[in-house]
This record gives sequence, C-alpha cells and structure tokens, in this order.
Amino acid sequence: MPASGYAFFDHTADIGIRARGATLAEVFIAAAQGLTELIAEDSRLEPRQTRLIQLVADSAESLLLAWLKELLFWFSSEKFLPARYELDAVTPTTLRGRIAGERFDPARHTAGTEVKGITRHRFFVTHTDAGWQAQIIFDV
Repeated sequence: MPASGYAFFDHTADIGIRARGATLAEVFIAAAQGLTELIAEDSRLEPRQTRLIQLVADSAESLLLAWLKELLFWFSSEKFLPARYELDAVTPTTLRGRIAGERFDPARHTAGTEVKGITRHRFFVTHTDAGWQAQIIFDV
C-alpha cells in the first residue's frame, strides 16, 4: 500500500479497509474513498452538490466511526456519494469541512457491495512515526 491511501482485505463474510496517510485528514479521506468504492465500485462521481460536515467525538476512533456512519447514512437515506473532500480541520476529536458529490444514478454508476454498517471488530486508528493508520471492517 502506498504511503497514503487504502487497501481492502477479506474478513470472513465482511470486508475490511486499511487506510494510511501522513495526516489524520488523509486517513479519514482514504477510509471514505474505500467506503465509496465498495458502494459504487469504480463509478465516476461528479461534485454536483456540496454538503457541510462538522463532527465532535471523544477519540480518533470514535470520530472515524462517526464520519463513516454519516457518509453511510447519506447514501442510505439520499443515495449521496462523495466525489471530493475539503477538510478544514481534523484533530483526534473534531472534524470540519465540505464534501462535494452527487446522488447515485443507476444509469451512470455501477452498484457495488451493499454496506450494512461499520463494525468495531479489530477497528483502530493509530499514529506512528510513518503517519496515521486505521483499520475498519464493514458489515456487508
């Protein structure tokens, strides 16, 4: 896996993502990109709508979980998928920024895996000398 980005791994009937980045924001974006790829495969998404996001949590793990749950909720409730991320502030307990994307259109996008939720099993966010890392397992 490159210094920043994400890679999938198999986990029984679920799918996991390992995300890396030099900054915490890069890890959050990489995890979100992995989630989007699961949902819409390699569909080309356009930044047609912009949404504001602001989250607060007790820890980096709780914040990443809240971030991914919010993105999954947007897809579940409105079929909204992110195409571009502009995160102004990401600390281990706060996230603020804008997400541009569009609604899933079956005529233009490819349906991928149905993601039911995010598990806490083997879930972590950690800082090392090489940067930030996270691991997430999605219930599919």
